[in-house]
Amino acid sequence: MDGRSLKSLWDERGYVVVSRLFAAARVVELRAICDRVFIEWLVAQPAPSHAANQTNMAYLTEPQYFAQHPSQLTTLLRFIADDHVLDTLAALGVDAPLFHNTQLFFEPRDDTRAGDWHRDQQFGAPDAETEQLRMHQHVGIHAHIALVPDDHLEIVPGTHARWDTAEELAIRKGLNGCRPDADEMPGACRITLDAGDAVFFSAWSIHRGRYVAGRPRRTFDAIYGAPSRFPTWYTPPPTCFLEPGVLNELKPRARAFFARFVDTYRERWLSGQYDI
Repeated sequence: MDGRSLKSLWDERGYVVVSRLFAAARVVELRAICDRVFIEWLVAQPAPSHAANQTNMAYLTEPQYFAQHPSQLTTLLRFIADDHVLDTLAALGVDAPLFHNTQLFFEPRDDTRAGDWHRDQQFGAPDAETEQLRMHQHVGIHAHIALVPDDHLEIVPGTHARWDTAEELAIRKGLNGCRPDADEMPGACRITLDAGDAVFFSAWSIHRGRYVAGRPRRTFDAIYGAPSRFPTWYTPPPTCFLEPGVLNELKPRARAFFARFVDTYRERWLSGQYDI
């Protein structure tokens, strides 16, 4: 699919599916890193059995996961700033993308459930006006990369570009007797991915996940934005990016991508002004 087709679909729906973003051998490589980090994260939790029923872990680039595996950190950064990823973001209209965070979605151990419908900008927002301001002032894009077949994401196409209808808002906010995890969200569709496929979707779209115990899920999620002239409401933690030499082994394009991220937040990081 050419760049113009991607942009047209993005403008209309707020998401695009890119088949075979990564070849099978690269999927195996990325999954091996994610599986190891996930196991280390799980073992380190105060209550591992509770953590095993969560839906995702974040901050896979924390340096403690790579103290004994430094080359794997470089490999992970290469995936995040892969040419195919950056080219797709450029086709969607983000020419100078700004890294934000990583997540790994996994299956709960024994607690099957549907997630709540949400827009990412709602978290920590005191009112609808703040949500809408964030929606218009900032860019947020998820790259959901399936490491095993995945049909857990549901999204309401087009909601990245408009505010909720009354029915959507009632479900998303749990108003008028509605449940935020209701199955009756109008117009929702489910995204189906094979291993190696990716869906790029707007963080401002109405969306949710479904979480099925016992059904393997490994979905790597990288979140991107764009430099903004408006103050950010969330500063991601530095994870590995204040470590000396962390970008040295990257190719120039990937190094420039992460350098933009470091330059954006370095002063806040050094003064401890970031969220966790």
